[in-house]
Amino acid sequence: MSNAFSARRTHLIRPALALLTLGSLAPLAAAQNRVQAQSIVVNPTVVSLTLINADTERPVPGYDPIAPNATLDLSKLPPRLNVRANTAGKVGSVRFGLDNQGNFRTESSGPYALCSDSGGNYAACAPNVFAPGNHQISATSYASGNGSGAAGPSVRVNLTIVRSAAPALAVTSLTLINADTDRPVPGYDPIPAGARLKLSALPRHLNVRANVSAGVGSVRFTGTGKTVLENEAPFALCVDGRDNSGKKGNYYACDASVFSPGDHRIVATPFSKMFAGGTAGAAVTWSFTVDR
Repeated sequence: MSNAFSARRTHLIRPALALLTLGSLAPLAAAQNRVQAQSIVVNPTVVSLTLINADTERPVPGYDPIAPNATLDLSKLPPRLNVRANTAGKVGSVRFGLDNQGNFRTESSGPYALCSDSGGNYAACAPNVFAPGNHQISATSYASGNGSGAAGPSVRVNLTIVRSAAPALAVTSLTLINADTDRPVPGYDPIPAGARLKLSALPRHLNVRANVSAGVGSVRFTGTGKTVLENEAPFALCVDGRDNSGKKGNYYACDASVFSPGDHRIVATPFSKMFAGGTAGAAVTWSFTVDR
């Protein structure tokens, strides 16, 4: 009889313990969920600024992000520039300041650009924005559009802008372009010397961009069975058109013969004026092999 009573007590106690355990764990689990939810909330803020090449829509190497006290030598930079604010959290707008103008521009949609953009198609800043001298650019995030709502901390960079002696007129390198995306092909920006192209590992439609020093008015490409002359940046081997906003950089795909299997040689020569006029600069010769 005592054994039966003991078994019955054990049978009753175990569910009670189970209920007690579940009841005591529930508040703990809820607390943990609250902590986890709180830990992933990021306050909207501007974390850094990036210098943008407004012709390629890409960051300028060495300025992504811009150092707090950077020196910009205009003679060594692309001719058309902009600045992007890099943000974290749910940002409603970003207000830029330039020198003594605290509200130089307010952007309410990303990417947030100092001198405006249209869906990531960056406009070039006016010359005075990057005029030689000392400048300060600031960017402040806001929770809502048009600079309203709670403001986050500001990011400020001080710039010293100079223009050293102009470098020799030159094509400095070549970049392989995916003509479907108008972006450089990873690993080929710039194209390495002696590069071997394997078509099966590359985008289907390709083009080549000539990267140039300041002062180049046109680039002549030869070696593809015909001569191609480009009079406006970006200078493309198989030419490029304009997008819906009228901006050049909509790359056309090269004919299959340009990248047919075998050995090839392309020469890109810069000139100081349009239509191969003025002074000829230092050319780049690219010898390469194409495999299937």
